[in-house]
Amino acid sequence: MEAEAKKSNKSKILIVIAVIAVIAVAALAVYRILGKTKDIETKSLSTVSVGHPETGDISIDTSLIGTVSPGDVYYVVPKVSGEITDIFVSVGDEVEEGQDICTIDNQKAIDAAKISLDSAAVSLKNAQESAQLAKTNLDRMTALLATGDISRQSYESTKNSYDQASAGVQAAQLQLEGAQLQYDTQVEFATVTAPTAGTVESVNMSVNGLVSSASQVCVISSSGDNKIKFNVTDRLLDAFKTGNEITVTKQGSEYKAKVTSVSTLPSASTGLYPIEAAFVGDNAIPNGASVKLNFISEKAEGVMLMDTDDISYDGGKTYVYTISYDTEGLNDEATIIDENNKLGTVHKNEVETGLSNNEKTEIVSGITSDSLVIKSWTAQLYEGAKVQVLPEG
Repeated sequence: MEAEAKKSNKSKILIVIAVIAVIAVAALAVYRILGKTKDIETKSLSTVSVGHPETGDISIDTSLIGTVSPGDVYYVVPKVSGEITDIFVSVGDEVEEGQDICTIDNQKAIDAAKISLDSAAVSLKNAQESAQLAKTNLDRMTALLATGDISRQSYESTKNSYDQASAGVQAAQLQLEGAQLQYDTQVEFATVTAPTAGTVESVNMSVNGLVSSASQVCVISSSGDNKIKFNVTDRLLDAFKTGNEITVTKQGSEYKAKVTSVSTLPSASTGLYPIEAAFVGDNAIPNGASVKLNFISEKAEGVMLMDTDDISYDGGKTYVYTISYDTEGLNDEATIIDENNKLGTVHKNEVETGLSNNEKTEIVSGITSDSLVIKSWTAQLYEGAKVQVLPEG
């Protein structure tokens, strides 16, 4: 009985061990199944879009500040010295060419010129009388020479006297004309007139005030179109040629202007090069106003271009990321690619750039027009990285 009991207990123990073993195997199988499922949890590659560089034109827009001024400014100075007796204009007056500005008392100069004129007239009269007498003598000597009553030498002497008298008349005539011109000039210069039609910008004279040929009595701006004056550095000088168009902005309004004058010599005071431009069409900008000028400072045509945002910088160098397609596919079953996308490898290309603005950048070297450039950013962009590429276009 005891032996049978021991045998029964042993059988029970074996059964329990077998059950435990089965449970352990089942648990291991479940663990392996669950563990395998976790290991092959799928994930997608980073997605990028690509495109080819384009060929086109690029320009760099630059802004400067200019000042609007009259088309032409005339600084009116008298041509004689004296005391101002009358003033006919005030600041802001519109004047016509030749209109009286002021009168100057230069009577002493006029009187002196009149004396010279009168003296020249007397000298001419005396010269003419002497010439007439010489002509009478010459006629008489000519008749005597024909009859042989005088020598040839006597005739030639009379002829020379006549020639000298005639030359004296011509000299006296010129002297009289010069004296007349001097007199007329002094009379004319006693009245200062406007050199052009325009606006009186300033007046620097007073009645009974003394002026000279070095005195500025007023400033007149011509009634023609006003212009813009500005200065540029030597770096920007080549961007300006006569006839180039610029855009003028003032208080939200835009106007067009064309370059009319480019100085090739810098200002001694600023070291900058003066440039002038004339408005094209009407404008409502007052003289003296500051305006913003926009112009193309640099331009390149028919060059390789990329979006500026698609260019990267690292360590002082410039890079463009490109894609090459992988035809063999992925060996990693845990990574998937979305339908219609392609597997690609990232390449980091150092490039040389040219002109650049906010939108486009010129690519000089480093890639070709056939390169597939990555046009979207992802943190997985590095040399050799695997990405999925959206369909082109």
